Amino acid sequence: MNLLKKRSRTYTGMSVALTVVVILFVMLLNAAVTLLSTRYSLYLDLTDAGLWTLSAPAKAAIEGTSEEVTITFCHDKDYIESSETLLYISRTAQELAKTFPWIHLRYINTILEPQTVRDYKYTEDSTIKTTNVIVERGDAAARPLGEKPSDYRIYSQDAFFITDTGSGEIWGYNGEEIFAAAILAVTADETPTAYFTTGHGETSEAALINTVVKAGFSVKTIDLSREEIASDARLIIVNNPNRDFAGYSIYDKDAVSEIAKLDKFLEENGTLMVFKSPEVSTLKNLEEYLYEWGVVFGDGVVRDGEHSLTADGYAVVADYPQGTLAASIHKDISALSIPPKTIVKRASPIYVSELYTAGRDENGERTNTYTYNGSNAYRELSAVLRAYPTAAVIENGETVSRGERYNLLTITRDMNTKDNDTYYSYVMAAGTQFFTTADYLNSNTYANEDILYYAFRVMGREKLPVNIDFKELAQSRMENITSAEATRTTVLLVTVLPLLSAAAGLVVVTRRKYR
Repeated sequence: MNLLKKRSRTYTGMSVALTVVVILFVMLLNAAVTLLSTRYSLYLDLTDAGLWTLSAPAKAAIEGTSEEVTITFCHDKDYIESSETLLYISRTAQELAKTFPWIHLRYINTILEPQTVRDYKYTEDSTIKTTNVIVERGDAAARPLGEKPSDYRIYSQDAFFITDTGSGEIWGYNGEEIFAAAILAVTADETPTAYFTTGHGETSEAALINTVVKAGFSVKTIDLSREEIASDARLIIVNNPNRDFAGYSIYDKDAVSEIAKLDKFLEENGTLMVFKSPEVSTLKNLEEYLYEWGVVFGDGVVRDGEHSLTADGYAVVADYPQGTLAASIHKDISALSIPPKTIVKRASPIYVSELYTAGRDENGERTNTYTYNGSNAYRELSAVLRAYPTAAVIENGETVSRGERYNLLTITRDMNTKDNDTYYSYVMAAGTQFFTTADYLNSNTYANEDILYYAFRVMGREKLPVNIDFKELAQSRMENITSAEATRTTVLLVTVLPLLSAAAGLVVVTRRKYR
């Protein structure tokens, strides 16, 4: 009997020991797999839409280049993947880095190491957010700190998603297209060129030229009466002209039309910026052409005694309209808790031509978007900067109108399709010559330079990859689980459940022992 009890105890002890060893082995195995999957981004894409699996069109668009590219997230990986939205972007970036060895991926805690992203800041007032994603040409880790990147793009997390305009709910993910477009843009061989027009009394503002150069353009001048616009032109700037451009002539068919050259340039997806002084009389040909782009320079000058830097009220502090195409230019500025001021001094109001129809929101209220549907053209216009309702228009010392939110800087976009690719042409206009002067562009106090910089980025003529479809987000709980929730679930499965199983086994063994 004693022998049987002794054997029973031996078997019981071996059983308990074996159970403990197996449980410890499973726990260690799970921990090792979890560590390896985190370290080397090992995971299975079980989403219905294949959200984290690169599609064939995305691979085809990117594999044509092999130049080194770096994708930078501006916080620790754990923090990035604890965000429901940034997790999607991070997983796509990881797939890109695994598929293409020349794509580098890094996560930098920009709160602890702000100096690492200082080189991406355009001005001292520019901000790099922890939710920004930076796509840069070259291996960023090999670039010396303090050396400006050769070319890069900074994206907000919102750029990677499609949002319902009514409810504001995110319902689609287009990360593949955004990354493909960014990689193609920063690795492009050509350097974009900005041309300043001459021959019409234009002024050459050194501050504006420096801003254009810092934005990544080479700068040249062009006399449209004698020269053709070169193929490397991406931007043409008409700064403070006081004489008109040559237009179409019904009397001399061989006469050079500068307007025709500008029109052809914009048809080929160019960008035009016009800064015109209210002191200059009507430039008939130029302004008739801008009318087709929705721009009408009004008479008089905008004055706002409540929102001005100067006592006379003419150095107007502009307001930032929201929810429009133009808002993409100033959204990083206007989103700050205390946005820096953008100054529009002695500017004529810009009205919208009668060719354009005002958009309406769901309540029937007029929005900041105007559209034009013409022959082979679809254009949208909106205000980048507006005056506050306290402004008035002064002409010859008299108030001619007041109480409107006068447009101070506008942008018009024309969508073109060529060889199944989508391109955009842009026209930006302001009724002042002071917006681009050194007083405002060279000052860290005002946001004028930032506005221009973001405008250059938005209006860059860059090829968009085709046939890369967005992916609709499913509303299943598993697809929407955050990284933090996934970690808690892993801990539960790896530790708690095995421990509960072990406890249950000990209870059974104990009860058998003393039965």
